[in-house]
Amino acid sequence: MVKENFKNIATDILNSVGGKDNISDIYHCATRLRIVVNNPNLVDQEKLKKVDGIKGVVIKGQEIQSFIGTKVNEYYSKLVPELHLNEKVNLKQDKSEKLTFKNALSKVLDFISGIVLPIMPVIVAAGFLLAILNMCKTFFGMNPKSGTAIVLTSIASAGFYYIPIFVGFQSAIKMKIPAAMGAFLGAILTFSDINNVSGLSFLGIHLPKMQYNGTLLTSILGVILLALIYKLFDKVMPKEITYFFTPLLSILIAAPLTLVIIGPISNNISFAIAGCFNWLSAKANWLAFTLYSALNPILVMFGIDKGFVPIAMNNVSELGYDTLIYPAALPSNAAMGAAAIAIAVFSKKKITKGEGFSAGFTGLMGITEPSIFGFLLPYRRALIGAISGGAIGGLVGGILHIKQGALMAPGFISLISYFVGKNPTLNFTCGIITWLTGIISSFIITTILLKADKNRDQNVLFKNDTKIIVKKENSISRPIKAVENFSAPVSGKVIPLNQVNDDMVAQKILGDGFAIIPSNGKIYSPVNGTISSIFKTKHAICLKSDNGLDILLHLGIDTVELKGKPFDILVKEKDKVERGQLIGKMDIKQITDAGKDPTVLVLITSKDKVKDPVEPTVKETNFGDTVTSLSIY
Repeated sequence: MVKENFKNIATDILNSVGGKDNISDIYHCATRLRIVVNNPNLVDQEKLKKVDGIKGVVIKGQEIQSFIGTKVNEYYSKLVPELHLNEKVNLKQDKSEKLTFKNALSKVLDFISGIVLPIMPVIVAAGFLLAILNMCKTFFGMNPKSGTAIVLTSIASAGFYYIPIFVGFQSAIKMKIPAAMGAFLGAILTFSDINNVSGLSFLGIHLPKMQYNGTLLTSILGVILLALIYKLFDKVMPKEITYFFTPLLSILIAAPLTLVIIGPISNNISFAIAGCFNWLSAKANWLAFTLYSALNPILVMFGIDKGFVPIAMNNVSELGYDTLIYPAALPSNAAMGAAAIAIAVFSKKKITKGEGFSAGFTGLMGITEPSIFGFLLPYRRALIGAISGGAIGGLVGGILHIKQGALMAPGFISLISYFVGKNPTLNFTCGIITWLTGIISSFIITTILLKADKNRDQNVLFKNDTKIIVKKENSISRPIKAVENFSAPVSGKVIPLNQVNDDMVAQKILGDGFAIIPSNGKIYSPVNGTISSIFKTKHAICLKSDNGLDILLHLGIDTVELKGKPFDILVKEKDKVERGQLIGKMDIKQITDAGKDPTVLVLITSKDKVKDPVEPTVKETNFGDTVTSLSIY
């Protein structure tokens, strides 16, 4: 392309992404034009890949990334005026959007899902191990007091016990404050001198006994409060002292307020709902049974189910069995597991199939967190299926008056405790019928909803978030002109590009090269050459080597969003640099605290001049050491 017609390109882009009204934001990084859309379903990937200058397309959620290369800044500056977008388009749309209960609930669930999905490997592993251990103890004679059983149970239980820490970490990332601060608040909530301890007070204010382990709501709300305080101090505090005093003052204010206000409010919500069910159970047990079975996924999601345990404990203490909470949760848990299995059956995505069957199995055993957070939250139709199936199973269980004789996770294993009541065999049989009803009803309803969903392939559980379409380019054979020696721009561990956590980089769409996981933040020039450009956000530096190679030095993954704060560039455009010369610094802690990957990339963007694939010759390196040598045309 000799000369770009940006007016035509802008028109093509608009047509490809669903029109101007579908764009909520547009910006760029070192090589990619990033367009955030309101509805990804309106994006025509095939059409977008054919737009002049676009060499590859990546879709990540609602962000459409078009690879243009080092000319992206020129494209951005000339395309934005042609697109005729209001700079405040995203704000304008947010204000004009009507706030309905459905929208509000969707936003809340999306927020929670974004917090919980990243910690799913922990929840899945812990849940699966706990289910296996319960089977071993019940059916295979494992001694629960043996050292092996205690260690394995501790491993499994820790995954659930410390949920406030994991949730705090992810909540802080969502709220854009250092992730460690959120984990800090979660650790405070689960600390042994605070968690589930009676008789505490703070500045003369009584703190009610609260069980924080295994809960989400208090941690999420506490981190939201912490973020508001942290950002306020960070804004008004002098830069010279903010690094030390902003975290200190924020946690000193947020933690007590969480313990004094947010924790008790969460606790009162739990007990208020539990009281309503207790009253309803006395009036119409079958109705209370059905409602609890239907609402159980929501109660577990927010950790409110803990408030119902005293009702079950009182029933077992007085009657020898529970008539509401645990037996009503039996079909609900089964329904959640069945909904996850339905997703696994219909999804063509291998990871969804594997995790779906695993989560479904643990749900049938009575451990439902993997199903809820891994499948029901990301795909709401499955949540509806689970709620509906649970309600049907709950109605059957309420009519049959099933009873559970032990306070154990309501699932397949707990059925052994259904030999209670005046006719133990009949109660056991009714328990199995109720459990199976929850499974069958949920699976059928979820399957119907899945088949009726024409857009299910757009959901993260059914398709790869990252679909890459690449234009193939023909290479031309030329004689070798020179050999370029590349030195390490930073000390650390050298990894090939296919191990980088970015699909465009890993598949070498941006160009061949290598990456280094840095051990410190000093950045050095990898070649002799000239600084051709430095991005305003300081996260990327373009060099032209003396041998004519165009090289992109990219500091971290997605660090464009940090707006230059972690970086200090010591050179300017058109400066001559030597191999091994210090050209910048980056604050690795600040990058990781923001939830970003600090991996440094060295990419050859003029890949038509490189003869052979880049193959690093070392695994560990110090700055200035030779990492690879390339023959160039």
